Amino acid sequence: MDLLPRHGVAFAVLHLARVAGLAPRGSIDEWVSAALRHGSYMTAATDLRSPAHAMVNAGLASVGEQGWIRVGRSIAAVAASKGGARHAMRHAAVVLLVARPPAWLRVAVNVDGVERAYIPQSDLDALSWLEEALDEVLVEARRLVGDPDGADLSTEIGDAAEEIVAAALRAAGKEPVHVARISDAYGYDVDVCEGPVRFLEVKSAGPKTLSRFHLSRHEFDTSVRHGDAWRLVQVVFAASAFVADPITAADVSCIRELPASALRDLVPVDSVAFRWEESALVTPRPDLWQPSALRPDPSFVRPGFAAGSRS
Repeated sequence: MDLLPRHGVAFAVLHLARVAGLAPRGSIDEWVSAALRHGSYMTAATDLRSPAHAMVNAGLASVGEQGWIRVGRSIAAVAASKGGARHAMRHAAVVLLVARPPAWLRVAVNVDGVERAYIPQSDLDALSWLEEALDEVLVEARRLVGDPDGADLSTEIGDAAEEIVAAALRAAGKEPVHVARISDAYGYDVDVCEGPVRFLEVKSAGPKTLSRFHLSRHEFDTSVRHGDAWRLVQVVFAASAFVADPITAADVSCIRELPASALRDLVPVDSVAFRWEESALVTPRPDLWQPSALRPDPSFVRPGFAAGSRS
């Protein structure tokens, strides 16, 4: 089973951790039997065996050389706390989220807070018992999870957007060159090689970020140099894309474009009041965006954004 901290799962894990601290338990079966003996009517109605096995699989408990059950320090500390049942349950939820982070945690929780649009409704319903503390629990779990593999999610999402645009061009009979895979020095990501619009700078977005994008000074200078032959293409992913594995064309909400001329009108020239640094956050008016003629290749497929973290 997964360790999404549903109320019953958090209760079971916390109770198992407390029982493990009362006396040595010689096996998972003995551990579960002891938990049932020391429990209440609610315990008798709760599945304890599946959470016990899940705790061992997730490293929250282990079976020692002598067969004894040992509970990990994180959940043992929560079980031993004296802050009351509600306090302990909330901290148990954090421990479970850190032990087995759901695929959406890296996407839905960031420095700006929690974007619930990226959390599947079924999971939101399962976590609703946390009530007003849910965002706090998710933020704390995300902070503790960090990025242990150094994975940059924004880079991964951007790469997927570029792949979608390149695949769409090939499906339309073009022969694009994905130059971003060669170097970042081009100032654009995909070279169409023919036609009036040749140089495509690809930006990715989700339901909550489609109104804005970051643009580097080099990208802007390149747009000025190439003029109408340069185009900014935004791939807007549906919320499903951030938890899907694999990602397919169905996970793309839309593709739209911003001409270089519109971008030049948005960005002021260097002056006493404005000066470029490394990049700028650009928020175009909605009417400046143009629908793209590009359509995602129906056969497009790639690993999901969280696939690497589950390997």
